[in-house]
Amino acid sequence: MDEKIKKQFDEMKARHPDTVLLFRVGDFYESYEEDAEIVAKELGITLTKKGNTKMAGFPHHSLDNYLPKLVRAGKRVAMCDQLDEPQPLVKRVGAEATTSQTSNSPTMAEVKKFPIWEIKPSPTNPRKTFDEDAIAELAASIKQHGLLQPITVRPKDGMYEIVMGERRYRAWQENRRLDPHYPAEIPCIVRDMTDEEALDAMITENLQRQDVDPIEEAFAFGQLVKTGKSIEEIALRFGKSKRFIQERIKLDNLLPALKQWVTKEWMTIGAAMYICKLTEDEQQQFFDNYTEDAQDDLVNDPINKQDAIDFTNDLFMRIENAIWERDFSGSCGSTCEKCPFNDANVGCLFYEMKPHDATCTSRAKWDAKRLSWLQHLVDENAASLIKEGGSLEAGKTLLIADGGYYVERCTDYEPLLEYIRGKGIKIAKHEDYFERFSHYREDDERLREKLANNEVYRCLCVKAGYRGTEIRTKYFEFKNSNTEDAGDEVQAMNLVNEYKENERKNITNTASKLQRVLNDIEPAELPTAPLTQTESLVLMTLILRKCSYQFRSALDVNVTYGSEPKVFNYAKSHPEQAHQICRDFLREELSSSGVEYDADLQECQRMLLDEWAKEATDEVVNDMAVKLAKKQSKIEEQLTALGYNTDGTKMDF
Repeated sequence: MDEKIKKQFDEMKARHPDTVLLFRVGDFYESYEEDAEIVAKELGITLTKKGNTKMAGFPHHSLDNYLPKLVRAGKRVAMCDQLDEPQPLVKRVGAEATTSQTSNSPTMAEVKKFPIWEIKPSPTNPRKTFDEDAIAELAASIKQHGLLQPITVRPKDGMYEIVMGERRYRAWQENRRLDPHYPAEIPCIVRDMTDEEALDAMITENLQRQDVDPIEEAFAFGQLVKTGKSIEEIALRFGKSKRFIQERIKLDNLLPALKQWVTKEWMTIGAAMYICKLTEDEQQQFFDNYTEDAQDDLVNDPINKQDAIDFTNDLFMRIENAIWERDFSGSCGSTCEKCPFNDANVGCLFYEMKPHDATCTSRAKWDAKRLSWLQHLVDENAASLIKEGGSLEAGKTLLIADGGYYVERCTDYEPLLEYIRGKGIKIAKHEDYFERFSHYREDDERLREKLANNEVYRCLCVKAGYRGTEIRTKYFEFKNSNTEDAGDEVQAMNLVNEYKENERKNITNTASKLQRVLNDIEPAELPTAPLTQTESLVLMTLILRKCSYQFRSALDVNVTYGSEPKVFNYAKSHPEQAHQICRDFLREELSSSGVEYDADLQECQRMLLDEWAKEATDEVVNDMAVKLAKKQSKIEEQLTALGYNTDGTKMDF
C-alpha cells in the first residue's frame, strides 16, 4: 500500500472503524485489510494480497453498479479521491445513496512514463471494435488538454500490457501518426496483476459501457464462465437476469462472419439469437444464402428475427435432418421418399432440387410425423417403463420430463406428455430421485457394469429442445440416502448398490490377500518341470493381455477391468491360436520404445527379423551402415588432421 494512502487509511479507520473505505487509484477503486474482505465478499470479486496487505479492487466505471450493492448490504462507505479530504460518507437512507466526486481528483498512485513501443494492447481484451471518429476526437482532446487519466498497464513478457485505457493509447498513437514530434512516452500507472485479475478488470470495465457491443458482451460473459464464475454470480454482479446471461453467452457460438454482421448492424440481435443455436454447418448455410450483392442490401435492410425464423423453419423441415428413421411412415402413412409433400418428388417444379436438399412442404404433416415418431419411441420402451403408481426397480426404466427453456416453442411437448399419461406411464423429474447423469456412452462397457451394479438407473428423458421435443436415453446416479428429500425408493436402490458393492469389494480384497500368498513363495524354489496345463493357460492369458490393441481388436478381445474375465475365457477356448498370440506378443515387445537402449532386446530383434523379414531387415541394416560410414569417414579425416586416432590416442608418425 502506498505510504500516503496507508497514513490516511489508518487515520480514517481510527475515526470511522465501521466504515468501508474506497480509495481511487488510477482507473481503480481499492479497499484494504478488513475492508477488502468485506468488498470481496459482498461484490463477489477476488481478494488479493500485496506484500502483507489484503486488497480488493474494481474499475472505477463499475462504481455505479457496485456502490448500491454495498449500501444494500448495510455497509457505510466513504470514497477517498483526494489525500486531504475524503468524500462524504455514504449511508443507507431509505433506498437511496448519494456521493460526490471530483473529475480532476489527483490519483494516489505513482505515474510513470513509458515509450509507446514498450506498451501493447491485451489480446484478451473483450473490446474488439473502436470507432475511428471517436478515437480522432479523443486524440484532439488529449493534444489540447493533455492526458487527464493515465492508462493502466501491467508487466507482461518483457513489455507492458494495457489493462485499462486502450482508447487513450490508440488516441496517443494517432497523435504520433499525425505529428512525428509528439511525445513518444505516455503516462501510465503500473499494477502487478495475474492473468485472471487483468481479464476480470478488462471485462468489468467494458461491460459498464453504455454502448457495449453485444458480441463483445457475449465473449466477456463466456470468458468469466471459463474462469469459474457461475451464471448466478455473473447475473448478480452486472445486474442482469440469469436468462439474459445465458442467451448472451450463446451469441459467442456465431460464426465470425455472422458476428461481424451483428456488429455492423446487418443482423438484429433477435435474428442472431435464433441463428446462434444452429450448428456451424447450418450457420454456414444461412450465411451462404446472402450473396455479395444481397449483403450490400443489408446496410439499409438488416436481417430481422422473422427472417431467421423463416430460415430455421425451412431448415428444420429439411428431410435429411428429420429425427425419424428413413423407413418410418408414422402418421403420414408413407415414407418421406415416396411422400407427395417431398418437394424433391415434384420434378416439374423443382427440377434443380438435389436429394439432400429435399424439404417437406407441409408443416402440419411434418409436425404430425414428428409427434408420431416420439410416440413410437415411447411404445418401444413401454415394456420396461415404470407404470403410474409404480416404484423404482432394478432392470426398469423411468420416464423423466424436465421441460426446458423451449416448452412454449415446442407444440408437440404437451401432446406427447398426454399420450404418455394415457399409456399409464409414470412421469417424474430427475431431481426427485437422482443427483447427476453419467457421461459414459450407452455402448461403453463401464456404463453397462455400473448399470449391472445398480450404480446408475436407465431413464427415458423427454425435453423441449430448440428444434422440438426430444427423447433421449440417459443414465442417472442416485441421490445420497442421507439427503432430506431421498425417499424410500432411493434408499432401497442405494442399499442394492451397497449390497453389490460388498460383493465386489470381497472379490478385490480376496485377490489382494492372495497376492501376499504368491509373494511368500520363494522364486528360487519354483519347480523346473514343464508347465502344467493350468500354468500354460495362465501364461497365455497374461501374454494375450500384453498383445497389441490391433491384434486384440481383430480377435474381439478387449482388456477391461470389469467383472468378466474375457481374456482368460478367450485363451481357454482358443488353444489353437497360442502360437499366433505369442508371435504378436514378440512383435509388440520388440517394436515398442526402449529397444534402442537395451542390448538384449536389440539382439532379439535382429534374430527374429532375420527369420520374419530378412530382405527388409538387410536393406535397413545396409542403408544404416552406409550412412554411418559416411559420418565416420568425415570424423576420421578431421581426427587425422589433428593427429588423433578414433579411440582418442595420439598418432605415431
